[in-house]
Amino acid sequence: MPQPIKVLIIDREPEFASILTERLHSWGFAASAAHGKEEALDALVDFDPKVVVLGLQDKDSGGLELLSMIKAFNPAIEVLLLIGKGMAIAGMQGIERGAFDYIPQPIELGVLIGKIRKAAGVEADQ
Repeated sequence: MPQPIKVLIIDREPEFASILTERLHSWGFAASAAHGKEEALDALVDFDPKVVVLGLQDKDSGGLELLSMIKAFNPAIEVLLLIGKGMAIAGMQGIERGAFDYIPQPIELGVLIGKIRKAAGVEADQ
């Protein structure tokens, strides 16, 4: 039996990250949440995720800086960006910095799960 995909959710909103983590658990993922840069960097070491789902906030370059730190820490970690309305430019900047893809919010869980599986190199129908 294959190991579950390890997904780290990094978002400033603890409630959102917690709910998303629970949803991913129910779909068979090993998921964990982090809030803030220091906690996120610690989780990269302790949790060793295959995929990171990183929430970008409006007018905040901190998320893109964190993306660069994640890729510098381990370029094999795939990062999916969650972007708000009107943030497509930030999403494209994220891809230029090494993000796997970006997803506009509000997110559809099925779309997110498909992109996580694709980022992890797993076929979406499994």
